[in-house]
Parts: sequence; C-alpha cells; structure tokens
Amino acid sequence: MSIMNAFVIPIALLALLSAIDEDKSSQRYGISDGGASWTTMTSDPIPGIDAASVSEVTLYAGPPEGVSFVVWSDLPNSRSGNGGGGARDGAAYKGYHRAKDGRRIDIKAESRDGKTATISIDGVSYDLAKGGLLLVSTQQQPAIVKQVNLDLKTVPNGQEALSRFASTTVDIRTFFQDQRPPHQQDLD
Repeated sequence: MSIMNAFVIPIALLALLSAIDEDKSSQRYGISDGGASWTTMTSDPIPGIDAASVSEVTLYAGPPEGVSFVVWSDLPNSRSGNGGGGARDGAAYKGYHRAKDGRRIDIKAESRDGKTATISIDGVSYDLAKGGLLLVSTQQQPAIVKQVNLDLKTVPNGQEALSRFASTTVDIRTFFQDQRPPHQQDLD
C-alpha cells in the first residue's frame, strides 16, 4: 500500500464520521405546545368561535421541522398538555381541553420518525395526512371532530388573533355554526 493510500482511507473515514455526527446534531426531539383558551362576551355566542380552546403542537422526533397539528375545540375554560421525546422512542404528547360544566376531550399524539404522527381525541384515531387542523364540537356526545387540510403556518398565536382567525376562516366558522344547538341556529 502506498503512503498516499494510507492517508486517503483515514481522511475518507473522518469525513464520513463528521457527516454522521453533523446529521445527528441537526436532529431535534421533544414537543412544542402553545395555544389559548377564551370566552368573549357577546349577545349570541358561537361555541368554538366566541368560547374556545386551541392547542398548537409540534412533535419533534428527528427532523428539525417536526410534525404539527392544531386541536380547536368549543371548550373555553382550560387547556393543558405536555410531552417529550428521545431518539429511541420518538415524541409523544398528552393533553386536554375542558369546560367548567364538566365537558372534556383528551388528546394523545405520537411520532416515531418526526415525519408522520398518530393522534387520538377521546380514543378515536385520526390520520394527520388528511389534515392537521382538528375542529372539535362537544355540543353533543360523542364529540364531533372534523379534520381540515389547512396550512398550519397560517394559524396565528394568541387569543385575540385566534379569535379573529376563527371568525374569518370559513371552514372553522361554518363548522362551529353548524354544531350550535338548534335553538341557537334559528338566531342566524
């Protein structure tokens, strides 16, 4: 073996190990969780628009962009969630929305690869490939869930911005108006 070949092999190996290490450093694990809950005083409130909770979640299980979803419900009094992640198990999230009158939804989600995820609301599974915005009405039991395929980057942060977004986004407004109790629908 020539002296030249003796140096080329270790240098190529070093370059490969460096690329592998660099790839690992761009990996991200865990969750981000934001959102809001609100009640707006109005003479004719629409549950889900004027009284709502929104959870905006991203699961990180490798790729730095993660897998995002938004759960938007007509439960105005409380939202909470937590989770974590690691290289071995991926990322997982558990949360809930609830109202003072006892109505509640439980949310669970997980991603093994950071590109796809499974989510369940009250034990019913949904495929995020069909839409990352999940609208939930609890005006009847069991709750009604509608998936909307919407660019989640358009969903704003903060209660006031979310409330305006709900009022101006046809899919959200129509869904929650249609779920109102019959005596409230007659007022439209």
